[in-house]
Amino acid sequence: MRANYHTHTPRCHHAEGEERAYVMRAIEAGFSELGFSDHSPYLFDGDYRSRIRMDPEDLADYVSVLEALRLEYRDRISLRIGLETEYYPKLFPRLMSFLRDYPIEYMILGQHALNNEQDGDWTGRPATEERKLDQYCGQTMEALETGLFTYFAHPDLFNFVGEAALYDRYMRRLCRKAKDCGVPLEINLLGLQEEKQYPNPIFWRIAAEEGCTAVLGSDAHAPEDVWVPDLIARGEALAREAGIRLQEVETLRPIR
Repeated sequence: MRANYHTHTPRCHHAEGEERAYVMRAIEAGFSELGFSDHSPYLFDGDYRSRIRMDPEDLADYVSVLEALRLEYRDRISLRIGLETEYYPKLFPRLMSFLRDYPIEYMILGQHALNNEQDGDWTGRPATEERKLDQYCGQTMEALETGLFTYFAHPDLFNFVGEAALYDRYMRRLCRKAKDCGVPLEINLLGLQEEKQYPNPIFWRIAAEEGCTAVLGSDAHAPEDVWVPDLIARGEALAREAGIRLQEVETLRPIR
């Protein structure tokens, strides 16, 4: 692992540490590239304010700080400016119009809510209903079809605890779509660190059987999380056990 593209900042209201500290940790690790992908702002209806992402007015400072650090550390590491973004169908066109005024180099897909967080369900909550599994897969497959996402972060975040055959059927469909769209799937190291319901070995076996490829993502919410050798080794072991090929991120998909 010589790069990480899943890195947060305190602007999302649940990460800590200055951007410079994240950069120094990546340099310590010998990384050639570090991508910041804090939780994207969204332009919601009404006066709703999200507690899990940066506010729209924070985006200019996010870009400005990272551009200054990129210039300062240009001889030591390559820094890239990205966002982790949900696909909220009704609101997504509005978001893309907003983002095109900024030099965002890539987005990763991280689907934390069904429909959208104003009137939907959180994907990490245990669910048994087929309709929710169908909605998660349908919504993320539609996102993949946009061609805008460099990779799919924690695709196994959806916490389905219902019938195993249903999970297998829907997740195979999702994995086929990712493969067809050329989008790698992320083995999320923060999930390993915090012993969440993901990475899910069942999902990764399905992904391997469907011919997908995987990347490792630190999902760093503190500078020390950027590079944790034990977690990297565990992520690599999970990939080996599932039989899925690990790859580096080869190209970033720019916002068009």
